[in-house]
Amino acid sequence: MVLGIPLAKFIPEAFKAFSKPIVNVLKKNVTKSPFWKDTVFIPMAKYYNKQSVRTRLWTQGIRRTKEQIEKSSQMSEEAAIELGAEIVANTFTFIIGLLAILMQQSISAATERKKVEAEENILQRIEKNQLELHRKVLELGLDLQKQDTKIRELNRKVLSLPQYGTLPQQHEKTNISKSVEAF
Repeated sequence: MVLGIPLAKFIPEAFKAFSKPIVNVLKKNVTKSPFWKDTVFIPMAKYYNKQSVRTRLWTQGIRRTKEQIEKSSQMSEEAAIELGAEIVANTFTFIIGLLAILMQQSISAATERKKVEAEENILQRIEKNQLELHRKVLELGLDLQKQDTKIRELNRKVLSLPQYGTLPQQHEKTNISKSVEAF
């Protein structure tokens, strides 16, 4: 974050430094083209200067007539061309900055959208795993019930045997006597 503050100051200054040659080229080329000079730069600069003078007088509380404002806002052709070139360069700078902000916002929105999609995929996998584990737990519960039933059945069979409850020595005698009788 510490790096962000110097960059925030550096980027506009660097942009101004790069746009300065563009302004100089515009100034040189405007004088060559009467269309741009007479229809774009000079009228735009004179209108801007007139509005600037009117605003300054209004903020200072000074009342002037239209003629007085016209007279005080007059400027030479050279100054109008220079001001017009500055306005055009600043407009382009503003547009480029605005496009950069919009591009950054779209990139940020796309990365945020990807992040949300990734989180949704993770949540879906977790839910799928949770359902699978729940199904397995239910299956284990059924298997446990089946085994419990078998154990009870085996206990009943053991309890129903005639030799149940006799001592082990008696079992051996009866088993031995039965095996002897079988010969």
